[in-house]
Amino acid sequence: MEKRIFNSIILFTYILASIIYLEILFKIRILTFNFDLNLLRVALFSLSYSVLMMFLIMFFKKKTVKRVIFTLTFLVTFLYVNQEIFNSFVEGFYSITVARDFTLGLSFISDYITAFRIWHIFYIVPILTLFLFNKYKIINFDIEYCTLKQPLIILMFGFLSFFISLQTIDETVEEIENTITYSDMDLYTYMYNSQDALKKFGLLTYTQRDFFSLFRTDPLSESEYIVLLDNYFENQESHYYNYYSRIFVNQNFIMITAESFDTFAINEELTPNLYNLKKNYAYFENFYSPLYYRSTADTEFLVQTSLYPDKNVTLSMDAYMDNTFPYTIPRIFSQKGYNTYSFHNYTDYFYPRNDFHIKALGYDAYYGSEALGMLDNPGENELVFNHTWQSDLELMEKSLNCSSYSSDVNCVDFLEDDANFFVNYLTVSGHFKYSDDHEIAKLNADLVAQYEIDNGIELPTEIFYYLAANIELDKAIGYLFDELERTNHLDDTVVMIFGDHYAYGIDKEVIWEYDDIKDDNSDMDIHNIPMIIYSKSYLLKGTIDNYMSTIDVMPTVANLFGLTFDYTKVFGEDALGNDGNIVSFADMSFVSKYFSYDSLSEEYTINDEYVTPEYLVTINYQMINDYKYNLLVLQYDYFKNDEDDEDDEE
Repeated sequence: MEKRIFNSIILFTYILASIIYLEILFKIRILTFNFDLNLLRVALFSLSYSVLMMFLIMFFKKKTVKRVIFTLTFLVTFLYVNQEIFNSFVEGFYSITVARDFTLGLSFISDYITAFRIWHIFYIVPILTLFLFNKYKIINFDIEYCTLKQPLIILMFGFLSFFISLQTIDETVEEIENTITYSDMDLYTYMYNSQDALKKFGLLTYTQRDFFSLFRTDPLSESEYIVLLDNYFENQESHYYNYYSRIFVNQNFIMITAESFDTFAINEELTPNLYNLKKNYAYFENFYSPLYYRSTADTEFLVQTSLYPDKNVTLSMDAYMDNTFPYTIPRIFSQKGYNTYSFHNYTDYFYPRNDFHIKALGYDAYYGSEALGMLDNPGENELVFNHTWQSDLELMEKSLNCSSYSSDVNCVDFLEDDANFFVNYLTVSGHFKYSDDHEIAKLNADLVAQYEIDNGIELPTEIFYYLAANIELDKAIGYLFDELERTNHLDDTVVMIFGDHYAYGIDKEVIWEYDDIKDDNSDMDIHNIPMIIYSKSYLLKGTIDNYMSTIDVMPTVANLFGLTFDYTKVFGEDALGNDGNIVSFADMSFVSKYFSYDSLSEEYTINDEYVTPEYLVTINYQMINDYKYNLLVLQYDYFKNDEDDEDDEE
């Protein structure tokens, strides 16, 4: 009995030390590491998990215990490594709910493997230690219970340590007039900010809360939540006529969301069309595209609806396909008599755009790569490992040439029609991975090689092929403007171009070293990407310093074109209405002309003497509230009530 107790103590010490080691390493690598209450709390939670783990495995025989310990060590280590690699791609942390994305994730298995770095070897220290301890018999797995009282004692100790852990979570709620505030216990309960939850509770607790959230029920009924939403929207500020209102009224509109279009993609020699637009028309130097879990699809959701995507579902585009969205860019243009079309040069393999663009967003027609005769959609349940990214130039040529469509598709010659049009383009040529096997980059690699020779430089490999891929985008822009000129639409068409997200397929360190626009080492400024608006209006020219993000696109466009909709029913702002617009990020950081807040470091930066730290705390809580109300809008399909009211009136 004494020997088994000794074996149990050694094994318990190993388990506890391994978990604490992984939690600290994860904090150092991804979050922030300080000797503070958060670290003590993480250690206490780790203690409770270790005790409860021992409680379970001590029911088994030696061989089973050994298998379980080795298996759990591998699984827990994988959890930490996987979350770090996931974060390196999308700067977020995945939830259990994204498990359904596993088969799609297999499509990028090669990119996942290449994401491993030399420092990830530190995560396997617990595994190596276990092998060594087993080899030299430092750990003995003969720990089975000897008495009936032992499991009860261990279980009580486990629950006691867990209870003590919970007592370290602050339940104090700040008193701020007219603002709903939250305590750390609210964060633990509802996990509304994964980054803060990881900092304060650790990865294992985050995973535990994430799992139990699957079984959590809402405290209020649907009707009660609808009342809350009614009150929320009634208290939102109305939109006011401003200097930029209606300057594009009755103009045609082409909106281009360009894959990974970043600040350093604009090059005077390599991408002259984009360079010309930036220099001679309106360039928004403080435009941001915050990155969410599903990157491009979530950007589309933000842009087209002015609503935040739900971070708790696999894909908002799919989860809320049947929702009522009365306020989308195509719908508010349609109300003014515009024809609305959407084009994309890739398949529906990752995202159900064929359905979403028509059914949810309300476009008159959607043309993906299959409809355009470029690339067939894969079969149902087919796994695709090698993605053939398509040419943006070909996308533009086919979309503007009706005869090139697939034979069984009704094509449109919108440049030849008399009606006003709104056309949405989503390009794909700039997609990572940036290497010599990138289909589109290979087409333009000789141009970048000559650029290196002419300028006596040697570009990093990723930058080299990234620029080569974006030359295709530039060619597409050139072709579009040639067609606008040929059809006499240059004077009556507005063209907006922006990126769906920064070029996250390139290491941040490489971007910071090469790019001379972004602030080095700023994880917020890395999301600063180009936004260009071409028009003949003299009222919108030059460099625009207003802060703006993807969620602000729809209300800003609506104001510019004089479109009618209820500005209080969306979560974006008309960014040109005032110079105080705030850009918010998925981790609840925010930035504006006058202040910023970095949620990772929890540091505020103030650039205006009239802004107080107390005011920024209020802004912080408002951001949380906006996101929570946004979720209620989606989860309870809030706008269906407006549609029902209209039906009753009829």
